[in-house]
Amino acid sequence: MSMLISVQTAIADRLRQGMGRMVREVAADLDETALCGLQLAHGDYASRLTPGQSSPTINPQALARLPALWTVAGGITSSQPQASQRLRYKANALFTVIVGDRLQADANYAGAGVWQLVYAARRLLASQDFGLAVNPLLPEKVRPLGQAPRDGQPWSLVACDFSTYWLDEALDNGHWPSPQTDADPDALFRAFGGRLEDPAKTWQSTQLNYNLAGSAGVKAQDVVANPAPSQN
Repeated sequence: MSMLISVQTAIADRLRQGMGRMVREVAADLDETALCGLQLAHGDYASRLTPGQSSPTINPQALARLPALWTVAGGITSSQPQASQRLRYKANALFTVIVGDRLQADANYAGAGVWQLVYAARRLLASQDFGLAVNPLLPEKVRPLGQAPRDGQPWSLVACDFSTYWLDEALDNGHWPSPQTDADPDALFRAFGGRLEDPAKTWQSTQLNYNLAGSAGVKAQDVVANPAPSQN
């Protein structure tokens, strides 16, 4: 499974467990542009995760579902080769949690309010790796996305950004995937008929031959064998 999907799913799962009754729903894999009603072609926003000059209005369908949290995978923002580790690349990724609730929480409102939800989301997610092979989440920007009235009160959406990274391993030059099990991420290529190659054979033994200087004949011979797996 893609690490992007794994991390996004883990973020949503932790928020579902941790937020309790503060929100109606925690959903993953929703598009920020659809939630906010943005029109990227109009040039108001540089990208779906970068605010521009004007604040958008909230999509009415999204407004009706608040209070809620939605997680968005912002993608891999850059990759750098790891100088000390051949064929490994550091993949830097961005994730966003969109928080939606009443702009102000008062005595007449039983919910937490948008800024309390921002605190709660960052509190639950900062420094977490979810048991995955990723760097713990680093909290980044908090960005107001827009607001709209509902029931005579202002409701707001706020984006909370988080970054992380992991190491991706490349194939040797000229080689093809060789998945070992169905759980191997490269099993994707087998499932869809991609080109594969046989996995490298397990090392069994190495034969070492010795001869004295100036002599062509072998004077001694050693065999270094791979030990059998322990039965303990």
